[in-house]
Amino acid sequence: MLKVLEKTHHQAEPGASSFLVDQVAALLCYDPSVRSGAQDASYAMSAAAGRVWSALGDRRLFNRAAVDGLRAELAWLTESLAPLSRSAPAHDRTVPNLQHPHTTQGTAYEAAYDAALAALESDRYFRLVADLQQFCSAPPVRQPRRRHLYGG
Repeated sequence: MLKVLEKTHHQAEPGASSFLVDQVAALLCYDPSVRSGAQDASYAMSAAAGRVWSALGDRRLFNRAAVDGLRAELAWLTESLAPLSRSAPAHDRTVPNLQHPHTTQGTAYEAAYDAALAALESDRYFRLVADLQQFCSAPPVRQPRRRHLYGG
């Protein structure tokens, strides 16, 4: 009976915890490139956010209540970056339009970049980063089901 009561805080599996830390680090390493408008960095940051989202979804390992909010915020970040990943910068067009340099394609890229930059500069993003770092430093793992003390 004492052993059941003694184990109130469990550590995450080292492999899962290491993977999560690596993916959060990957997500953060793309931040400066996304801020500078690199389309491939936006895609890579979205992919890293998706991997963090997936890792947090392991219901056998992490406490669901603790990860649901983080997963929602990661989905928001991915949605904020997605248009930038899909838009082509105006200077990457194969046929330049000299009469109308700000075509719809260029305007779409600029709008996507502005939206991604606004997301990365928001308090919401900085809270997400802080929460992810806090989570990685002390992951709230799912408590195992306790066996009934009187039934074998």
